[in-house]
Amino acid sequence: KQFHLSLIFFCDDCNAGSCHPAVGDLLLGRSKQLTASSTCGMNGPQKYCIIGYLEAEQKCFLCDSRYPYNPYTQHNSHMIENVITTFEPDRKKKWWQSENGIDHVSIRLDLETLFQFSHLILTFKTFRPAAMLVERSTDFGQTWKAFRYFAQDCAASFPNISSGPAKSVGDIICDPRYSDIEPSTEGEVVLKALDPSFEIENPYVPYIQELITLTNLRINFTKLHTLGDALLGRRHSDPLEKYYYAVYEMVVRGSCFCNGHASQCDPVQNLRGDVFHQSGMVHGRCICHHNTEGLSCERCKDFYNDAPWRPAEGTQDNACKRCNCNGHSGRCHFDMAVYQASGGVSGGVCEDCRDNTMGQHCDHTSWKHSHISSQWLCINSCNCDPEGTLHNGVCESHTDPALGTVAGRCPCKENVEGIRCDKCRENYYGLSSSDPLGCQPCNCDPSGSLPFSVCDPATGDCLCQRFAMGRRCEKCIVGYWGLGNSLYGCSPCDCDIGGSQNNLCSSKDGQCKCLPNIVSRQCNEPAPGYFFLPLDYYIYEAEHAKPLSGSAPLGAMQFGKDSAVTVVFRQPSASRSVTWTGPGFTRVPSGAGLRFTINNVPFAMDFDMTIRYEPESLGDWLAQRGGRAHSILIALLQTPVCLEPGTEYSVDVYFSQPSASDPKAKSFILIDSVSSSVTIPFRLYLYQCDFFFTQTYSKCFKIIYRVF
Repeated sequence: KQFHLSLIFFCDDCNAGSCHPAVGDLLLGRSKQLTASSTCGMNGPQKYCIIGYLEAEQKCFLCDSRYPYNPYTQHNSHMIENVITTFEPDRKKKWWQSENGIDHVSIRLDLETLFQFSHLILTFKTFRPAAMLVERSTDFGQTWKAFRYFAQDCAASFPNISSGPAKSVGDIICDPRYSDIEPSTEGEVVLKALDPSFEIENPYVPYIQELITLTNLRINFTKLHTLGDALLGRRHSDPLEKYYYAVYEMVVRGSCFCNGHASQCDPVQNLRGDVFHQSGMVHGRCICHHNTEGLSCERCKDFYNDAPWRPAEGTQDNACKRCNCNGHSGRCHFDMAVYQASGGVSGGVCEDCRDNTMGQHCDHTSWKHSHISSQWLCINSCNCDPEGTLHNGVCESHTDPALGTVAGRCPCKENVEGIRCDKCRENYYGLSSSDPLGCQPCNCDPSGSLPFSVCDPATGDCLCQRFAMGRRCEKCIVGYWGLGNSLYGCSPCDCDIGGSQNNLCSSKDGQCKCLPNIVSRQCNEPAPGYFFLPLDYYIYEAEHAKPLSGSAPLGAMQFGKDSAVTVVFRQPSASRSVTWTGPGFTRVPSGAGLRFTINNVPFAMDFDMTIRYEPESLGDWLAQRGGRAHSILIALLQTPVCLEPGTEYSVDVYFSQPSASDPKAKSFILIDSVSSSVTIPFRLYLYQCDFFFTQTYSKCFKIIYRVF
């Protein structure tokens, strides 16, 4: 018979079998146990902006999180505790917000004991993250395991994780459904502990229980959604002021974890959140039934060890059984070997039998052996594991304080432990009879393995950090490098998409495979003597410009035929490097000008203009620029200048040499070209990809629609 795990949440009658506490929001009452690695305004007011679409709409604000949120006095506070549900009428007036422009940000919930996790819901004020992952810990943060990955592009963000669908309930996949750039606000990310598409045959098996229990929950945001302008520069304003994580609400649904042996829970003593009796708070100490005890009812009560402890399952309470010592002892322990030998009837072994009794149930009369040794008659055989015990599995025959021996104790090999010497010590693996030490050391690489983690006691496989691999976690996965060189273990190759052959790099130094004439680790710099042609780089040769005669706007002198504008051709030679464009230069006398025609503007945007020239004298030269569109003079435009497509512009440039002492002296300047490059304004852009090729470089740029 199959049933879904959620059924266990609705049974609270412990007399009818398994019972479970009610589910609630684990965040309630635990604001001090909820932390964020980045919060805006913690040390003072910080500016942030929103992406607006209306002219009159206010777009920039201040975040000041030095004090908790108050709707009247501290409405700009965006601390992490704001995400806890309060059911206030104006819920969306407060939220948590990270600092601007930081990709790697985490939110962490630390619980005081083991809880059962149901699902997580995040409601964002801004775009949802382009990439994130959710992790859990069952050992109070010493080791972490991923619940699920989320990314708009799973292959790029998490190349070693399958994008699904999951084939079994425990599969860890990357889910692309919750990472789109839309909606721009109130988008949700939902994570369920167990995929509801899989039927759970037995929810009480340790494998399933391990999937749904936790002591800590961590949400790692790893990549912000941006609209392209964050890569184009910061001339007018900081584009990163618009990009940050902001969450309206976070809900962590779960219950006190009691292994089916309790329906109610009390506060955990000496460990408190805000107010441990806050209405609706999910407490962590189980009020145990079925003769069990512990925070999670994880063991049998004293003197109830006649059967092995088990979690309650459905209609079976699996209650712990009282030991039978015939009234001669009040202490006992469980022995699996004895239990199995009895056919599963009784495994409780009585301790410290009184009234001259002995035996498993204190049901034999004790008497002395007639031999000289005068020792007690042996009543039990050894149950040592021969693989992990010295002397071929023979236990110590008698108790002798002088020799340090205890009757019945198994002498373990150096790297073995346990009552029967049947398991490896922590950080050792591979129990074997042929190994004189019993087990081998794990030798996990500290640079690539998780902190405080131990290896698998059977295989020796270590628990690796993200992007590390190998049995010892001694190397990075493909596409990553530098194990041990950074806080994150392995760093992404991050090879430039236009300057490298692929995104593979050397695992030692991260060097990418560069295309010809491109250098640097990421292949994003030109080799000496080469340059990258930017997307919006346009050259207008002076040789093709129209000479301007008459008076210049600067009031320079008239010039005659001896001062005519002429073209100077220049041929490349072995003794001189080519520093000019086109066939050469245009020689322009002081006071003269050139008219450049611009008719190839691709998009409406601001441009800066640059004049390339070589002076023929040591005096200073000045240039003043005017602009004309459709024969309409635009006088003395300030840099930058806004140009639009579909329009032909004339740019007039006049040259003068104000420092010339002799007005009759002939002064000339060699003008090579005028070039324009884009000035990035505070605008948004819609993706459109164009390719531009040069002899050494090609790259895809993203252009986007403007919103003023």
